[in-house]
Amino acid sequence: MRTWTPNRLMTRLSALAAIAPALPGCSSQFLANQTEDRTGNIEVVFINNTPYRAVLSMGSFDSLDRNPPGPVQFQQLRIEGFTTTAVGNFPCRRVFAIATPELLRRVLDTDTDQSAGFDIDAFNDVVHFSAAPADSELATAPTAGTAAPREVRLGVDFSCADRLFFTLQEDPSAPGGFRIDYTVILDTLPGGQ
Repeated sequence: MRTWTPNRLMTRLSALAAIAPALPGCSSQFLANQTEDRTGNIEVVFINNTPYRAVLSMGSFDSLDRNPPGPVQFQQLRIEGFTTTAVGNFPCRRVFAIATPELLRRVLDTDTDQSAGFDIDAFNDVVHFSAAPADSELATAPTAGTAAPREVRLGVDFSCADRLFFTLQEDPSAPGGFRIDYTVILDTLPGGQ
């Protein structure tokens, strides 16, 4: 059995990085996502700059852990209009997603939807914006519109120890009338690079 010393592993990774652009289907972004260290946590903040309640599911996971599907750190939110969430912590994984089909599939494949507190009304493939009263049966319905899902990737869009900001905006030109903007503050957690 071959053992991999740190030097040998770094030599192999450097060689792969050098030839990756020439390999069909192997982009530098994919390589960055797969080789970035994923130790520690990320912080996540949502800013709702709309007058409507936003209803969404989000999570962090490793997208290539498929057989069996790897764990997902999953949360759901109802964010009232013109508010900012408290800082949330997630384990640093290869993908952080909001309402993407891959996130929803991972939740179902790992039975995360069987967890206490799961909100079926927030489990959607888009972000819902509701103008209905919070105590009505339409509180989570997209009465004002929707925003497309959003995904950011480790090594491409963020690194471990970063704080990720997702700003919810009205945008008549976007499908559904809303969009999710993204910004990052680097290395906000202790131990960041």
